[in-house]
Parts: sequence; structure tokens; C-alpha cells
Amino acid sequence: MVAIKPLSFFRTPVVVTLLGFLFLVGPLLLSARSAQAAVIVLDPGHGGSDSGAGRGSEFAEKQYTLALAQKIAVLLEARHRVELTRTADVQMAPADRAAVANHLRADLMISLHAAVAPYCSDRTATVYYHNDERLRIPFGTSSQGMPTESDVDRPAWNQLQIQHQHHSQDLAATLKRSLGESDTFDSVTVSGVPLAPLMGADLPAVLVEVGCIHPAAATNRQTLEQQLDGYAASLAHAIETALPGLVP
Repeated sequence: MVAIKPLSFFRTPVVVTLLGFLFLVGPLLLSARSAQAAVIVLDPGHGGSDSGAGRGSEFAEKQYTLALAQKIAVLLEARHRVELTRTADVQMAPADRAAVANHLRADLMISLHAAVAPYCSDRTATVYYHNDERLRIPFGTSSQGMPTESDVDRPAWNQLQIQHQHHSQDLAATLKRSLGESDTFDSVTVSGVPLAPLMGADLPAVLVEVGCIHPAAATNRQTLEQQLDGYAASLAHAIETALPGLVP
């Protein structure tokens, strides 16, 4: 067997071709890997015995939010890891919803809901971030002002989101701006209120309420599917717009 000198080896046609291929596709592979870096958790509101708006109607809020979350996931999953807190008609405790996002160490969490007629329209959206004035006591102190043993060991569950409030507020503002620039919505607002599904989320998180449930009206499936497609496209684009400010 003839020993090949190192420099001669790297000059062989097969190796030269391979190195050229890696030189060309290497940046593309690295770009694809970085594009997959974001972990997004979508939380379809309600579920199980909790139907949400339109209880007893043909298409209640729990079905609406799941269908919307699935459509958004399809639009994002080619570039990002997208997980749903529920994929079926099951009931979940608020703490369990946030726990999914915490366990996955997600980059953002979006809880999906819909408003109910007559207090809404199909072309309105509201983005909420968690803001609870009752939790303004300095973190890590008891009512007497002394650190508690449980606070020292780990954060209280209902105070986790407060630590991310500024990031969540920025996320809400970015989503509002992007949704407002789309052709899907005529009005998009932002509001800070206490939100049980988000208060335990240890990451930037918002609740988005889009569209309108009409309990007294018969469901036109074709129209509804078209509306959901429009909402999903606008929300997927808005999430993409917000990611650069959240993912290192």
C-alpha cells in the first residue's frame, strides 16, 4: 500500500470536490440551524368542559383557538420549533399551560383567545401582557419585609411573569405594530391586566385575542376557515417580526 502524503491527500479530486461543496453549503447549513433556534409555545385557550365563548354552539372558542394555533404552527414550524400546550379538546389548569413553556425553555409564549359578540368585530385584535398591581411587593420579601425561606429557594410561581413584564410589554407592542400593518385588522390594542395563564410563565409571554365568536349565529365553515387563515398568517408574520428582539 502506498502512503499518501497529507498535502497530496487534500489535492485528490474527490477531496477537492468535497471541500468545495462544504465551502458552498456550509453557510447555508449554519443559517438553517440558526433559523431553527426559536422555541415558540402556542397556548390554545380553554378546552374540555371549559368551552369559552360560544358554549353550546357548533364552534365554540375552545375549537376556534385550537384550529388557529394549528394553522399558525404550520406556518412557523419549517423554521422554528413550535409546541402547543394542548393538541386535543382537553382541559388544562393555568399553571400547567405556563409549565409547558417553562419546561421547554421557550423563547416566547402566546395564549390564543377570541372575543364574544356583540363586544367585538371580526377585524379587531387585542394583545394583553400580564400586569398585576397586587404583586408590587419587592420580590423575595415577606409581608414583614424579611426574606422567606421559600423565596430564597425558588421564585414564587405567581411572580415569575412579573420578572419578564418589560420584555412581554415590548413583545406586545411589536405584535400590535405588525398586526396593525396587516390587511387583516382594522384595530389592534394593547392592555396590561392580570392573566392567570401567563402569571407562571418564566419567559416573555402575551395573550392575543383575535376575531369574534357569534354564539347566536350559525357557523359558516368556509368563511370561518378563511378568517382563521388570515389571522394565522398575520400572527405568524408578527411572531417572526418579534423574534429578533427575543432570541439571542
